[in-house]
Amino acid sequence: MPAIQTYYDKHKSEGLEILAISMDEPRELPEVRKIAQQFSFHVALKSQANLKGFGRIWRMPTTFVIDKDGVIRKNGHVGDAEITLAELESLVTPLLSKP
Repeated sequence: MPAIQTYYDKHKSEGLEILAISMDEPRELPEVRKIAQQFSFHVALKSQANLKGFGRIWRMPTTFVIDKDGVIRKNGHVGDAEITLAELESLVTPLLSKP
């Protein structure tokens, strides 16, 4: 999440939007809110989201990259660790400059 925050800070003026979806249960909302306060992008609970269009989510953390037209460009987990700033630059930055 720290890499995502850094990337968001750098590119939000280019129209980048980030939505983190917590897979926690509603009873864990106080803890989710506490953690979410560290980040300036939106955070929602899975109960607030319609995840059907993303297929089977079988690994956590999972990162989806969706372009300006709503097309999923990267579906699923990126590596065995948290996503890095370099991966975000490689995957997302080209989409930001897409007309």
